[in-house]
Amino acid sequence: MEGTIFIFWNWSVAVYLFVAGVSAGAFFVSSLAFFLGHEKYKNITRIGAFIAPFPLLLGIFCLIYDLERPSLFWKLLVTFQSHSVMSLGSWLLLIFSFLSFFNFYLWLPERFELVDLIKLLLSRLEKIKIFSRLKHSNFLQRFHRHNLNGLRRWLLLAGIPVSLLVGIYTGVLLGALVARPFWNNPMLPMLFLVSALKTGTASICFIGCFIKGFGGMSQEEVETNKFMVHSIDFVLMILSLIAVMLFIFGLYSSPRSSVEAVKLIMGGEFTFLFWG
Repeated sequence: MEGTIFIFWNWSVAVYLFVAGVSAGAFFVSSLAFFLGHEKYKNITRIGAFIAPFPLLLGIFCLIYDLERPSLFWKLLVTFQSHSVMSLGSWLLLIFSFLSFFNFYLWLPERFELVDLIKLLLSRLEKIKIFSRLKHSNFLQRFHRHNLNGLRRWLLLAGIPVSLLVGIYTGVLLGALVARPFWNNPMLPMLFLVSALKTGTASICFIGCFIKGFGGMSQEEVETNKFMVHSIDFVLMILSLIAVMLFIFGLYSSPRSSVEAVKLIMGGEFTFLFWG
């Protein structure tokens, strides 16, 4: 149509959709393992904590790259508009980024102590009085990791609903687009969430394969952790099949435009691409 500007999402948005799901899923599965038995499944919890921050960071960079004016992305973070899905999503990603990086820090080995690193830096600036006082005060000691370990439980409790919202957020956004009949389906958010949890579980399983000796665990402990991951994955596979079936049935019971859209993947030209 003359005078109409068509905007197409490129690869960067597709990358975000995948990696945000990986982060959200890894954080949720890590938290679930912690509450089911933080000693028994400590390796799953730690691997999930190590994975969660970084795919999301890549996804955020992809979203910024996709903007028409990337240099102005910060304006979304200094204003809050409750009626704007974009504003809500930006704040959601910001909160989840903070929680996942803080959780990452709490699960690092003892040799990676941030307080000790800060003290080392302050020792180089000891000639300046304020830095000298800060180094020898008890203020920094409060942030030593062994004093923060009690926060793990509360951090994971806060992070569980946030990670679920990150997993479901894009599905809600796309599902509300009436102009896209294939997306305009109430089951789309659930499909996104289950997919996020599955990719997060798969990432933990994949990274776990490359950890030498599974952190010094016995063979019995390794098998216990494997069984835990495989059990979660099996449940998610069942939920994924149910979500896809309900998604398809939902399109068939929707207006004619949605029925025509679903026919494209049910014997139409996109059948192989969708199901293959």
